[in-house]
Amino acid sequence: KKARKGHAATSLGDYLSSSYTDWMDRNSRYGRRDCRRLNAALGPLADMRIDQVGVSQIERWKLLRSKQVAPGTVNRELAALKAALGRAVRWKIIADNPATRVRSVAAARPAPLRVLEPRERKLLMAELPQREEQVAVLALIALHTGLSRSELFALRWKDVFFGTNSDLETRPARKQRNRRRKVPLNSLCVDHLKRWKMIRKNRSTLVFPSPTGGRLKSVSDSWNRVMKDLGIRHFRLSDCRHDFAVQLVKGGTPLSQVSELLGHSSLALATRYATYAPGNARQAVEKLAATAPVQGIDSS
Repeated sequence: KKARKGHAATSLGDYLSSSYTDWMDRNSRYGRRDCRRLNAALGPLADMRIDQVGVSQIERWKLLRSKQVAPGTVNRELAALKAALGRAVRWKIIADNPATRVRSVAAARPAPLRVLEPRERKLLMAELPQREEQVAVLALIALHTGLSRSELFALRWKDVFFGTNSDLETRPARKQRNRRRKVPLNSLCVDHLKRWKMIRKNRSTLVFPSPTGGRLKSVSDSWNRVMKDLGIRHFRLSDCRHDFAVQLVKGGTPLSQVSELLGHSSLALATRYATYAPGNARQAVEKLAATAPVQGIDSS
């Protein structure tokens, strides 16, 4: 398709970095950043004249990009490209949006959840309380609250409440849209947080501060050292959140409640844990028969 008569055809990259960026900057909070990222992701496609970008060119870019990043990333970039070219159609820079005829990349099968084996959990619960180091306390709290990495790093003492119904209040990162929420603390969490508050050397307002008292950026080194000492392989801090959810589901906690405890924006995010629920469909149906009234059968 050609550009409209009298309109000097520009490259796709120039269009994204000029008029489209200006429009996005006025209409989206992160418009300028998103345009810059899309432009960088398009690679050679950005150098083509915008009126010469067709389905085949976008398909080739999609194939190349699929080898570089995850399917979800490709699909988000493709959606952004569709929106950008759609705006170009509305401005009559091009007559047609070829990206609308390009299909999304099939999502990869999600990797199986890494949760603790009974032996590993027994070992952790026996060894972590003996370690008077921050990462050990952080691991215990993560396993018993399901807090995300960013929530753990942002946790402040003023958000931890000890009492009859002890709990803590989360502080989501700026990029997260989920609201602040209260998470109950079991007796183990209460005991270890109280002890940690007494023996900690850094008097920061953060529960788990960096050595300088500010917010942590990573605990990879100390975490890997503890896991290596205990002989536990391929278990990350983020896996504590999955392990927390799986243990609740195995114990019979409804998925809706698990989702609420994790702070999910949608119940659909918790369905990955459904396979860990006790029992099966046949057992559930048989329970109905057990509660049904018994009626005599006339054999005559």
